[in-house]
Amino acid sequence: MEKTVILIDRDGTMGGEGYIEFPWQYSPYPGTKKAFEMMNANGFFPIIVTNQSCVARGKAGDYDFAAEFREIGAADWFICPHDNQDNCDCRKPESGLILQAQEKYGLDLSKAYMIGDRWSDMVAGGRVGTKLILVRTGRGEEALGCDRNKWSEYTPDYIAENLYDAVCWLCKQK
Repeated sequence: MEKTVILIDRDGTMGGEGYIEFPWQYSPYPGTKKAFEMMNANGFFPIIVTNQSCVARGKAGDYDFAAEFREIGAADWFICPHDNQDNCDCRKPESGLILQAQEKYGLDLSKAYMIGDRWSDMVAGGRVGTKLILVRTGRGEEALGCDRNKWSEYTPDYIAENLYDAVCWLCKQK
């Protein structure tokens, strides 16, 4: 794949204030739609990688994640439907969602970016060699503060105010 792959977390990175118990409580942050438009216009390949324990907890109902992700402009998406106690290999900080994307598209992960707001996003990307962008939205300040020890072996390539800022930075790197 020639396009630069951008792996993007949903809750706290693309939108959603506070804890999102039900998927329909999510709403995108200002600038998120524009960020996806910019990624697509500049030859990036945006893939959403998201933990959605609401599925395992029976709180997703018939929510259509695919429609949401198509609408925002994602090229593809990978969802972990498990809860913490399921001990799966796809729930971040495990890297299974990223590895699923790698397998499907033959990705060179050393050229990919992981954008997220949590320590678990940084660890999931760092373990497989992606470049890392931490956003300050959602739990970004916690990731930089009280949770920094959980991902201390990794250094973000950029710390962005939000997803839009992250994409503006990526466009300058081309």
